[in-house]
Amino acid sequence: MKKDILLKNESGMALVIALVIMTVLTLIGLAATFTSTFEIMLSGEKRRSTDAFYNAESGANVLTTRYQNFVPGRSDYDPFTDPANLNPTNVIARIEYDPLKMGPPEGESFGRDYAYFWVISTGNDQTGAATRSTCTVELNVYRVLVSADSVTEVVVN
Repeated sequence: MKKDILLKNESGMALVIALVIMTVLTLIGLAATFTSTFEIMLSGEKRRSTDAFYNAESGANVLTTRYQNFVPGRSDYDPFTDPANLNPTNVIARIEYDPLKMGPPEGESFGRDYAYFWVISTGNDQTGAATRSTCTVELNVYRVLVSADSVTEVVVN
């Protein structure tokens, strides 16, 4: 009889169930917190890598706007030593002449002379004191060289 009384005594059961539910909810909350923290760190890295890409691309675009940067025969030229080239994003860039590539680019005529160059622009993220992301953009650029009857020169990428 005493045994039946002990089995029917359910006092304290609500406390055990409440503790189990609290433990499960705490674990779910911790998992959500860790996931959110990881996602925030991931989005920060993506932002830094995107900043580095746009900085590198802007440096290459600044250089391609001036045909004076593209002199046939000049190799490993640092264009930002020239004050006419603005460097708003502090990229490191160089222009390399490619003497091995000859002939007209696809879609161009044979009646002109062309010079081919590589523009290599390396940009960093500018989100803080320490650089955490770097990107390099390489452009293959050609220059239409002046002929005797031409007045202008063109750089096309």
